[in-house]
Amino acid sequence: MILSNYYFILMESANNITLLNSRGSPYHALGIEICEMITSYLQDSVYFQKNGDIVNQYASLVYAHGWLSAGVFLGLYNISFGTLDFSDIEFPDHYDSLHLYEKTERYHSMLETAINSVSCFPGKGSPLTLAADKSLNEVKKSLKRGEELMKDGETIPALGYLCYGYGWLDTSVRAGLLQVHHNFHLFTTEF
Repeated sequence: MILSNYYFILMESANNITLLNSRGSPYHALGIEICEMITSYLQDSVYFQKNGDIVNQYASLVYAHGWLSAGVFLGLYNISFGTLDFSDIEFPDHYDSLHLYEKTERYHSMLETAINSVSCFPGKGSPLTLAADKSLNEVKKSLKRGEELMKDGETIPALGYLCYGYGWLDTSVRAGLLQVHHNFHLFTTEF
């Protein structure tokens, strides 16, 4: 799948979001924030595309994808965009391979550090404890898959899994499922 098709799938999904929680409720407010983040990263991807920065265009799309998926898991909205495998993403021939390698290495280090900077926040017995565990496991699974692909020299899908996991992680922090203990600069939430 080429990046422009990936963008249109994500944009169409984002445009079809209908928040499920009552106006004025905390979960409705959370849904609005998550939708704003998804839109922001999709707009960033357009900016990077116009400037010929394929690597950051891709990273922005996948990061938005992570936020989008995490919002579905949290029950903030129902959308379906099918299963996307980052191994199916095709870059144009004229991308900066050194930038791709550098960004993948950096995101690997950042995500690994960020995971070690959080813990599940809800108290035992809360149904949100299971949600926090599931979210953190999704992030760790994405990190592991990214690492496997890096070892195999598959840098494009590796960056995809790392950015996707980072989107899930930031959404989980924003949703109050995970508490950040240090390295606050690695997260989009203001502390």
